[in-house]
Amino acid sequence: MEKVSLFEISLHRFHIKEWKDKKDYILSLIPFDNKEAIDENISFADYWIGNDIPEYGNAVNEIIKPYIDDFYKVAPYKFQRLTKMWCHRYNMGDYFQPHTHGPIGYSAILYAEYDDKKHKSTRFFSPFMAEYGECDNKSLNIKEGDLIIFPSNLSHMAPPNYSNIDRTIISFNLN
Repeated sequence: MEKVSLFEISLHRFHIKEWKDKKDYILSLIPFDNKEAIDENISFADYWIGNDIPEYGNAVNEIIKPYIDDFYKVAPYKFQRLTKMWCHRYNMGDYFQPHTHGPIGYSAILYAEYDDKKHKSTRFFSPFMAEYGECDNKSLNIKEGDLIIFPSNLSHMAPPNYSNIDRTIISFNLN
């Protein structure tokens, strides 16, 4: 007998060891007071403004590079570069609807401000239909400073923040 796994989706999780030491510095570089970065469902979202790599991107890239290099060694699709970086800060009641980041490459989430007792992490949706046509969904147990990398075409969402403590993520794409 042979067991064959046809459709498996892997996410990769790293814990950024340097995050505790670099967190305040990196968060100080993000222009949270920029009025252009206010979205109807998110208190701060700079995806749509500025350059593909924001000013704080170099500082973020400096601490994530060793982890991205490790991921590259095992990634089935050999991406060329980091193509876009952005930050979302979720105040109480903020969320982001289900979405993907396109058909090619990987996307990543760095949990910059995250209270594992108060916040819920990103929810991922199976691309395979479950019983009765429903879509299975899961989230990971996340700690502040965790970095997850996943296929860009995997549907996901940021659940509502039911806490009065900010939940902040820094995301990027690898294509």
